[in-house]
Amino acid sequence: MVLFNGVKNCMVRYGGLLFVLLSVGCAHQLEVKNMGLYKPQFVNSQGGHLKLGISAAPSTPEEERLVMAVANSLKRDGFNVIYPFYPNEANDKVLDYHLKLTTGSQYKGSGWNFLINWPGFLVWAPAWHGYNYRVIYSFDADITDLKTHQSLPRISSPVDLDIRHADMGRTWTEISWLEWSAIAFVGGIIFTRYDHDITPDVVNATESKIGDYVASKIAAALVSSEQKVSYRWPFLAGQSLRPS
Repeated sequence: MVLFNGVKNCMVRYGGLLFVLLSVGCAHQLEVKNMGLYKPQFVNSQGGHLKLGISAAPSTPEEERLVMAVANSLKRDGFNVIYPFYPNEANDKVLDYHLKLTTGSQYKGSGWNFLINWPGFLVWAPAWHGYNYRVIYSFDADITDLKTHQSLPRISSPVDLDIRHADMGRTWTEISWLEWSAIAFVGGIIFTRYDHDITPDVVNATESKIGDYVASKIAAALVSSEQKVSYRWPFLAGQSLRPS
């Protein structure tokens, strides 16, 4: 009886700590394996002071955050950005360019997650490798010069992220060590699907980098457009030299 009470007291006292340790040990922090593929290109756009209106219709809160990241990056590059912008004759007269940004998103799991979970649970693969996911964002930029009413070539900037992640919401199936692996087997089938719980973490980790990448391609197109017309970028002046 004394031994039983001692074990009970230890479980009450240290059970929470044990749970935390197991949770940490069975998790794989979110990792974006290929973020380095989406580095912004250098564009010497500082001082241009071009007025740019951005319109977009993001279909999810995550896409809205990414559009904002693009707009904020363009602001840091020296553009005078209005977002959201609603095109009409009066508004068009005060801007140099109108940017219509179309976004899309796809979230995919992986068949490899079955093997990671079963028989991978035998070597704790979900914890040290993580489950595989793909997050795909698309950005199509249609730019119109509001002074000449000419459209620039569409700029498509797909971003295909290779994600690794695992937390206790899925790795708990590693308790198959305690039985005949049925839990890990069934869990592996289910976990081939994408885990939508990680989407906010993906956006938190990538939005600024994606914003800089997409914005740099848009900025490059605007700079190229300005260099092809008779007026030039006012690098030494405090305002745009475009005809009003």
